[in-house]
Amino acid sequence: MPSLFAADAFAGRTALVTGGGTGIGRATALELASLGARVAVAGRRAELLDETVELARAGGAEVHAYPCDLREADQVDAMLDAVLAELGSVQILVNNAGGQFVAPAEAISPGGFRAVGRLNLDAVFGLTVAVANRSMIPAGYGKVISVVISPRRAMPGMAHSAAARAGVENMTRTMAVEWGRYGIRLNCVAPGIVHTDAWERYGLDPAQVARVIPLQSLATPEDVAHTIVFLASSAADYVTGDTVLVDGGLDNVGPGSAWAADISAAAPPG
Repeated sequence: MPSLFAADAFAGRTALVTGGGTGIGRATALELASLGARVAVAGRRAELLDETVELARAGGAEVHAYPCDLREADQVDAMLDAVLAELGSVQILVNNAGGQFVAPAEAISPGGFRAVGRLNLDAVFGLTVAVANRSMIPAGYGKVISVVISPRRAMPGMAHSAAARAGVENMTRTMAVEWGRYGIRLNCVAPGIVHTDAWERYGLDPAQVARVIPLQSLATPEDVAHTIVFLASSAADYVTGDTVLVDGGLDNVGPGSAWAADISAAAPPG
C-alpha cells in the first residue's frame, strides 16, 4: 500500500520503537524509516532486531538496533545512553514491546500476574519517563504512542494483560494532562487480533476467530503500524490522551462466544 505521507515526512526526527524485531514493532519501524526518520529498535533478541535493520537497509532506510531487556532499569539507562549518543535525541517513542500467556484468571499465579504487569505496565512507565526526562521535556516536544489491546471490555484468558494494558491507557491520559505544557503528546493504539507469528502460537483457528470480528478478518501488523505512524506525525499534533482502536470493530461486540470457548479450551494450566 502506498504511504499517505511524503517520503521525507519524518526527516530530522528520531524514533525509538520497542519490540522492534517482530510484528507491529517491525512494521512500525520500517514505515517510519521509509519516511525519513532515524529509527532505533529495542528488544531482548538481538538477532530479530538485526533482521529489521537489514530489511530497512535493503529499502534504503536507516534503522539502528539496541538489544535491551526493558524490564531492567540499568539496561534501559544504558540503551538510552547509546541511542542519545548515536542519534542525538528521541522525538517519537513507540511502546510496543509486551507479552502474556493465555490462562483463565483462577490459574494465574501471583508471580505470573506480576511478571506480565512488569513487562506490559512497569516497563512502559519506566521507559516513557526516562525518555521524557532525558530528551522530550528539555526539547519541548515529543510523541509517545503505546500499544494496548482491544477488546477493552473483556478478554477471557487475559486478566493479567488486560489489567496492565488498562493501566497504560489511564497512565497515558494522566501523562497527557501533566506533560501537555512540555509539548508532549501521548496516545494509545489498541489493536484487535493481529495475525503475527506470536499470535500463531496460541493455537487458535484464524478463520473461526475472524467470524466474531465485524470486518471478518484479522489485522496485519501494517494495519496497526499505519495508525501509529499517523499519531507520530504532525497531522496528529492536536491529538493527545486518546486511544485509537484498530480492531475491525471487535470492541463493539466483545470477544464473542466462539472465541471465548477456544481460549478456555486452549488455556494451559497456571
